[in-house]
Amino acid sequence: MPFEIGLFLPSTRGGSVMATTEPPQEAPTWRLNSTVTRMAEEAGLDFVLAQSKWRGYGGKSQHWDVALESFTLISALAAVTSRIRLFASVGVRAFHPAVAAKMCATLDEISSGRFGINIVSGWNKFEYGQMGMWPEDGYHTYRYAYAEEFLEVMKLLWATGRASHEGKFFTLDDCKSYPQPARRLPIVCAGQSEPALQFTARHADYGFVGRMHDTPEKLGALNARVQALAREQGRQVKTYALINVVAASTEAEAEARQDFFVENADHEAIAEWLRASAEDPTRDMSGLDLLRRTFMRFPFITASYQGVAERLDAIAAAGIAGVCLLLPDFERDLEAFIDHVMPRMACRQ
Repeated sequence: MPFEIGLFLPSTRGGSVMATTEPPQEAPTWRLNSTVTRMAEEAGLDFVLAQSKWRGYGGKSQHWDVALESFTLISALAAVTSRIRLFASVGVRAFHPAVAAKMCATLDEISSGRFGINIVSGWNKFEYGQMGMWPEDGYHTYRYAYAEEFLEVMKLLWATGRASHEGKFFTLDDCKSYPQPARRLPIVCAGQSEPALQFTARHADYGFVGRMHDTPEKLGALNARVQALAREQGRQVKTYALINVVAASTEAEAEARQDFFVENADHEAIAEWLRASAEDPTRDMSGLDLLRRTFMRFPFITASYQGVAERLDAIAAAGIAGVCLLLPDFERDLEAFIDHVMPRMACRQ
């Protein structure tokens, strides 16, 4: 099967680049998101994903302070596309699973069977606490158990349309949820901590991975771990990498673009993201040194168009099933990626 390419939609201000310049600080408008999604569909890309974000990190860039709601955005995109797969994200702290189950069934109907759901267990205390949706500090340690029961309730309602449930976190009393989806909805999970990988192996069809220092070899090792855990469950999971691409005609031009973002990094927003991250006692902060020095939170490829294609081919050769791309100047960079990178990718031929 060809290596798949998707987009991590520009549904938040700044995307993944924490810099004060414009771009990347383009407003996450409907025009931008609909334009890049239709560009992706016309070029033969495979999917788009909208994240769930309720509070940003401030700073001069107001990073992620402006964010479009995931289900609403994907619903609108479903109505203006016909082929590309569409993934919304649900923060399990922000919704009841019975509400989310009906939203998912509705979106799959609107999209004619192109919808899937990304399950977000929710580590960010200040994001959910501002709405009174953070139960206590211990939630960090049991968030995957909470997400597991959340998903169990959704699947029960999708399968039966009417159910009762008495669990640790949720109670259903003869709950009806129609219409039921006409098919089994695909599940996405993200993360590379051991609890996240275990959750992915048990429940996901697609597991998104990616850390700032990852090489193709490290991504391949993560994929091997996911596959081993999935086999223990009698399952198969496709592993996708989240990748920032900073590309240009030549290596020197691409590095100059990266240097420009580094020089204009929003250190106030970076410090706030690091502060919030440190409140999660399960998070390994040792791997975040690169963020302190640069501007990105996910792995990135800075190279010529040919170099980007070769790096993506190496990721495919390492066993990764596809990538979900983040781009600093989304509309222009996507056009360049389609015109100059994709034709050079052996794994797409």
